[in-house]
Amino acid sequence: MMGFTKKILALYCCFLTYSTIAQTKAKLNDADVLSIIEKNKPLRGIVIPANIKDMIGATHVGGKYFFTKEPFLVEGAKKLDSLGFGVCKLWFYKDPKGYQYNSNWNLPQQFSLTDLAEHPYYQQAFNLPFSTFILSTKGSVKNMINAKDEELKTEEQEYYELAKYFLKKYKDRSVSFVFQNWEGDWILRGGVSAKVKWDKDNLPANAEQRYKSMQKTFKARQDGVNRARSEVKNTKCKVYHAIEVNRVMEAMNGIPGLATHVLPYVETDMVSWSAYDATSPDKSGLKLYNGISFLKEQMKPTAYVKQPTVFLGEIGIPEMLTKKSPQEVKEAWDNYLAVCLAQNVKYMVQWELYCNENATDKKIMQPQFTRNEADLKGLWLIKPDGTMGHAMTYFNQILKNAGKKLK
Repeated sequence: MMGFTKKILALYCCFLTYSTIAQTKAKLNDADVLSIIEKNKPLRGIVIPANIKDMIGATHVGGKYFFTKEPFLVEGAKKLDSLGFGVCKLWFYKDPKGYQYNSNWNLPQQFSLTDLAEHPYYQQAFNLPFSTFILSTKGSVKNMINAKDEELKTEEQEYYELAKYFLKKYKDRSVSFVFQNWEGDWILRGGVSAKVKWDKDNLPANAEQRYKSMQKTFKARQDGVNRARSEVKNTKCKVYHAIEVNRVMEAMNGIPGLATHVLPYVETDMVSWSAYDATSPDKSGLKLYNGISFLKEQMKPTAYVKQPTVFLGEIGIPEMLTKKSPQEVKEAWDNYLAVCLAQNVKYMVQWELYCNENATDKKIMQPQFTRNEADLKGLWLIKPDGTMGHAMTYFNQILKNAGKKLK
């Protein structure tokens, strides 16, 4: 009887502990969050994780300049590797218009995502020693807010075949591939301009249909990945599916979006956040921290990953546009990285290696290029003259001090 009583007391103590933790999390105010961020800043002396390179990376697509005679996709992937990053994000679409410099894709009229993965340019990139490749991609569904049943079947099959291809080809290599969509809230709204701005009292008449269609599309993609994983067992390679959202702050304020009307209704391995809505103009990391917490609460993780897994699929500072000093940019990135460390974020992916966004009065489109940084907004690691931007100066410091303190 005494042993039984002790077990009951132990369970009760565990319950109280859990309740206290839950209440503590619920009671976090802005000051609490900012204090947590402060305690996790590398510039304030926290030990940088030894495996930090496997957490941070950058995107390479659509840049407005190049430096070698190699195919543009290959050049950028090699550059990211040489800079010391372990995470490489690429665009993986059947129209590779973001990789035109020094390139002859020579693609057939009809081909699958698996065929694309076998293209020599992607093969050269995938053979580089990154620990994770994040691929922004899609299959046969032409319109995610009005997906047809036959398209969904084909979508599931394409994701299955692609996942199975990677799992088998890289069975002897510890490498991860993450398939994700691009900024899902813009897809939900049907555009990116002020004309498609949503508010609580002014939603499209077919909003419910849009939510359900996107749920079905994401389910088809996740089902394809799940099926491949169930068939290919003895492999070191891992393949995941992620849903990318991009209007989280609005969702937290009651405006319907993917975070509230899609994530709770469909299982996914991970959620990617293109997080400009939390970082412009807020550079403290406060909104970023709260948004990540919100996404963890909203998502339905698959049994494969077991727990809510969020990463930052896009985050960047336009250094020419903001005119911030080098120290201000470093402080902002330190805040963002501190948030990711405190929140156990899977990846933080900077936008991007070479800047892809024109200055307000410029219209440079590949295959055109520039060597003048004033032509661009400054979303870069490497500038058009080949020197490091402020962000890369910070990341270089972080990567070279893995496992140590900066101070």
